[in-house]
Amino acid sequence: FLKENSIDTPVIHHIVFGADKSRDYVVLLTGSEVGCSLVDGNGDGVLMQAPLPLDFLRLSSFGLLQGCRMRNTKTEYVSCPSCGRTLFDLQTVTDQISKATGHLPGVTIAVMGCIVNGPGEMADADFGYVGGAPGKIDLYVGKELVRKAIPSEKACDELIELIKENGRWVEPSKNEEEAVTA
Repeated sequence: FLKENSIDTPVIHHIVFGADKSRDYVVLLTGSEVGCSLVDGNGDGVLMQAPLPLDFLRLSSFGLLQGCRMRNTKTEYVSCPSCGRTLFDLQTVTDQISKATGHLPGVTIAVMGCIVNGPGEMADADFGYVGGAPGKIDLYVGKELVRKAIPSEKACDELIELIKENGRWVEPSKNEEEAVTA
């Protein structure tokens, strides 16, 4: 109705949950019922109401909006699904990188297991972390290889330095540090 009549009033989806609903239920139901509408361009925001901590509801709402490409409030990650060519433990490394860089709004980091498909699949990322050889990582800025054959145990720190050198690093806020340690 609003689009048909050229009415440009913001629409906020309000979803209410009772005390008997778990955090997972709240996130999954909001994502499936509200997220699909937001992705289709039907709405401008979400208000989640539940007897849960306000920080949880706030972070979940922002996460949904980022997933729908409506608001960028945290780091975005691109990763391959892993295959026989993957040269490191993709899940462990991605978790390590996300813990160190998850507070960087507007930054996209690709974590790719191998050199075969990695550079092509990470084409839109700001920074890339790619398995170049067993125990070695190659780092990219955009599509450009800038550091090659970094030992795996030093690669996450090197990625952080690269982000800093390119002016995209911000120190985590006190709330973000507490959320990571909680």
